[in-house]
Amino acid sequence: MKELEEFMETNTGSQVGMSVSAVAFSNASTVSHTSDRLLELDPGTCTDALGRQEFGIRHTVADHPLLSLEAIAELADSLPSGAVERHEANQPLLVPDGCPDLSGPPSETVRTIETNGRWMVLWNIEQVAAYRRLLDAILDEAVPFLPAREGGMGRREAFLFLSAPRAVTPVHFDPEHNFLLQIRGLKEIHVGRFPDREWERRELDRYHNGGHRNLVEIPPRSNTFRMQPGDGVYLYPWVPHWVYNGPAVSISLSITFRTRRSERVEFAHLFNGRLRRRGLSPRPAGESEYVDRVKAGLTSLVAWLLRGCRRQRGARDYG
Repeated sequence: MKELEEFMETNTGSQVGMSVSAVAFSNASTVSHTSDRLLELDPGTCTDALGRQEFGIRHTVADHPLLSLEAIAELADSLPSGAVERHEANQPLLVPDGCPDLSGPPSETVRTIETNGRWMVLWNIEQVAAYRRLLDAILDEAVPFLPAREGGMGRREAFLFLSAPRAVTPVHFDPEHNFLLQIRGLKEIHVGRFPDREWERRELDRYHNGGHRNLVEIPPRSNTFRMQPGDGVYLYPWVPHWVYNGPAVSISLSITFRTRRSERVEFAHLFNGRLRRRGLSPRPAGESEYVDRVKAGLTSLVAWLLRGCRRQRGARDYG
């Protein structure tokens, strides 16, 4: 606890002119501690906020044997090379074109993470059966809390993030619903807000035109979540966020999914990106649910045909 307090004091107000609201996880939502549950979620918070607003959660997977450093090292060497990403941990907040990737044995990067000055992500760890079972066990608990407006849960995926002490993750967004669970170390997550639809549309269009998911500007408003093992945060699709690691190694487990609603918007953006590359000016995603449904359906059909009529990796039936 003393280490957390020192980290909070060191980083308070570090967002260069940003308006930061610190959110204590013990007060983020009212949850009941049930020892046999992996996630501790508040039904009212989920109903109101899921898909709309970030919120703090608690979890009980920090001591899971699959998430020890040695287990992660073995996992890293078992994954395809395309599922391993590494770069220097000391980054500025704005890196709109992404960071140069590094090489070497993945397990070595994991085992030396305390001293090697690296940031590392293992993508789609559900490719390994044991981690897929863990992913499903966690998300199966979340299914009853999913609001009806989201249209069911699908495309479950899991990622592991390892960060050297004092690592910085640049400002970025992601297309998934994300339960980000802190496993080891301390981490400070800043969650931004696009101040208007034009700024949001500009960043989303840039990304779907082929740009990087790192943003070109820092959003002017944010909440701050300071996490230690057992803490977590829910991040909704496309919300800008950036991360400061604490004074020791950090390990975080990202448990993600799509919903019918989020996938429809995502596919409509992808469809619009293809039209813009052909010199057209499509109707922005989100303005018409009917138009978005048509665009999403066409995008899904084309993707299915390009995969040889096979299911997408990580796909699950929505329900």
